[in-house]
Amino acid sequence: MAEFASRGVGAAGLTTGIIGTSLGALNSGLLRNVLGGGATCEHDHGVNRYELSMQQQIARLESEVALRDANIYNDAKILETYKYIDGKLEGINARLAEQAVFNATCTATMNCISGQVNSLLVVPNSSICPGWGNVTVAPAAAPTT
Repeated sequence: MAEFASRGVGAAGLTTGIIGTSLGALNSGLLRNVLGGGATCEHDHGVNRYELSMQQQIARLESEVALRDANIYNDAKILETYKYIDGKLEGINARLAEQAVFNATCTATMNCISGQVNSLLVVPNSSICPGWGNVTVAPAAAPTT
């Protein structure tokens, strides 16, 4: 029976040693990188809560600055695009104004020519047969069937 007692004490001692070694490794940070746990900074040493909160605040502020810079860049690009499109629209508006002036000139000219043509269609009798008096033109009578 003495054999069994010594084996039990040995197993308990071995188990205690394994547990102690594991806890020591976890506490020292040896297994942090392997297990993915624990907070470390860029130099791979442990940080406390205060340092961690400072690092988180710095990261948050850096992301806000990056977002602001991205928004400024976007605004600049949108303004650049607006100016480009506005310049193109000003060119189109100028061409439309030129076309409106041309259309108004053509309309006035056509009205003037139309008035002259209308005055030519009515030829006074004195211009055709001077001295013969008034001439009356009547439509021909339509034949009846």
